[in-house]
Parts: sequence; structure tokens; C-alpha cells
Amino acid sequence: MSTDNFPILIVALLLGISCGAQSFLVVHRRLAFMGHGASHGMIAGVGLALYFHWPVFPIALLTALLFSLGVGLLPKRDDISSDSAIGIMLSAAVAFGLLLSSVHDQMHDDDCGGGHLEEFLVGLLTQVHVGDIYFLAALAVTVITLLGVYWKQILLFLFDPEGAQVAGLPVKLMHLGSLAILAITIALAMKIAGVLLVGALLVIPSATAGLFSNRASSVVVWSIILAGATSLIGAATAVNYDLSPGPIIVLLLFGVFLGARLFARKPQ
Repeated sequence: MSTDNFPILIVALLLGISCGAQSFLVVHRRLAFMGHGASHGMIAGVGLALYFHWPVFPIALLTALLFSLGVGLLPKRDDISSDSAIGIMLSAAVAFGLLLSSVHDQMHDDDCGGGHLEEFLVGLLTQVHVGDIYFLAALAVTVITLLGVYWKQILLFLFDPEGAQVAGLPVKLMHLGSLAILAITIALAMKIAGVLLVGALLVIPSATAGLFSNRASSVVVWSIILAGATSLIGAATAVNYDLSPGPIIVLLLFGVFLGARLFARKPQ
């Protein structure tokens, strides 16, 4: 393996750590569908950026933030559930992105230097740059620091939001903050895991670790290890065989989950 590929492996490892650290929150806060919605919603941003020949990442990040915070700020109504609102916005965003990408491809014979939409759906190693290391390193440090400093408050927020509010915690701000960090993670994961598959990195690690332990801190640690290891192995495999990294990482995660589901003893 060439040393030129080391940045790709570092990016994959940092991405796995960031996603694994948030997986516990995503699963227990029931944000899995929100994560899928925000990631799929980025298709609109990618299509828009490709159509106007804008930088893809900033537009995709902005789209993910608008989607996540927009849904988080929607007033609760009895006539439409939050899942329905996410589903509606997700479908519209995907349709918009696919339409713009289709129109762009018909108007231009090449990708005009920005790439094709399909390249962002399952991850593309050629889109990874050294600068991504700094973004993901900052994200990983931020997430782990927040978990370490505010662990007790986060547990109260996750398992007893009413009690957290009574205790004076800024529950609404914590909710929106977690959505914003989730959106940033999803946007940064686009190059490695791809828009369609990043949700698996946010759900499967904690779901798997929970099969081994009922202790919250242990689940978080094992989620980080599992997501980091599978991301690193998946990226290395993709580099060696010139494949898209996203499907490999997700299948590795699924394989570990399936093995744990079949053979792990029920935690006491």
C-alpha cells in the first residue's frame, strides 16, 4: 500500500471514531431515522452544487444542517408526526437532487470537475483530501470531550428528558446541538461512507455493543472501537482493490452485528 493512501486511512479511522462516539446517543435518542433523513437530504445539496458548479462539501453541509435543525424546530402537531415530516422532506430533497443531477448530466458531457452524484452516494476515495483529517480530528475531539465533560447530564437528557428539564438543563439547546453535530458528521462522512450508507455507521455500532453490555460507558467505548476498526479495515480494503469504501464498511459492521446477535450472551 502506497504512503499516498495513508490520509484516506486516517480519515476513515477518525470518521469511525466520531460516528461511534455518537452512536449511543443516536440509538437511545431515537435519531436513527433523523440521521438517514439528513444524509439523504444532502442529495439535494450535492445536486445543487453539481448543477451550479459550486464546491460540494459546503453546500452538502449546509443542506444537512438546514434539514436537521429544520425538523428539530418544527412545532409538534397532532395531525403530522415527526417521522412523517422527515419522510416528506427526505423524499422531496432526494427528488430535487436527482432531478438537478440528471439535468446537469444532459447539459454537460463531463462532470465539469465536480464529479457525478453517484460518486457521493456510496463514497469515493478520490474525493478524500488531507484537509479532511483536520476537520474530522476536530470533530472527534469535540464529541469525545463533550461526552467526557457532560456525561452525567447527557445520560439524564437521554433517559429522562423531563427530569433533565426540571433539573435546569437546557434540553432544547442540547437537542438542537446534538442535531447540529450529527449533521456535520454526516456531511464529513459523505466522502468515505457515502450519502446512502452513513446512517449505518451511526446506528450499528451502539446496537452491536449493546448486545455485550448494559453499561452505558462500556457501550460507548465499544461503539468507538467497532466503528473505528471497521472503517479502517473497510477503507484499506477499498484502497487495495479500487472499490467504493461505503458498502465494505457497512457490510463489515453488519457482519459483526450478526455474529454478536447470534453468539453473544445476553448482558446482565
